[in-house]
Amino acid sequence: MKSSRLCKEDYEEVKSMLSMRQVAEFYGYKIQRGSTCLCPFHNDNHPSMKIYSDDKGFYCWVCGTGGDVIKFVGLLYGLGNEDACRRLIEDFSLPIQTENLSYREKRERQNRHNKYVEIQKFKKDAYAILREYWKLLCDATRQFSSPHFAEAMQELTIVEYRLECLRKCPEEYFKDREAVRKLGEIERRIAGWNVLS
Repeated sequence: MKSSRLCKEDYEEVKSMLSMRQVAEFYGYKIQRGSTCLCPFHNDNHPSMKIYSDDKGFYCWVCGTGGDVIKFVGLLYGLGNEDACRRLIEDFSLPIQTENLSYREKRERQNRHNKYVEIQKFKKDAYAILREYWKLLCDATRQFSSPHFAEAMQELTIVEYRLECLRKCPEEYFKDREAVRKLGEIERRIAGWNVLS
């Protein structure tokens, strides 16, 4: 049975399922402290390739090679993007069907991808709001005379907890309508931070 060409969603799905660290270690590269390893793309004797787990990329500051998990495997084995992506699907036994998809399967895949994009955008926006509020609260805890001191003492650990929840399980945070509503309140609170009530 002939495989159909991979679509954009296949690439995005592979990248969302695998971290750069996971891929580098799978192919035999030991990650050192500081998230560095020996670069396979030049004669490297001292770890010069940085592995970025959050944005799923890599960059060597000696030879200037960088990219995502698909580019890494492509360069490592001399493959184009499509073959590198297929190799990752096979090597990691990812549950991604790439052959003869029905219209319904394509639509479901697109819906999953849209949900993933929506959650990633929410995570980024929510993190920016909570981080900004956390900074304001930290500043207020250092100034006993601040009109925000009491608020900071009450809210700081709660905001830290919310940041941790967002980092560990953004999907659950996104589903919690009350938590999302609270983000709107925090955003308005930040906007009026320097206005004394």
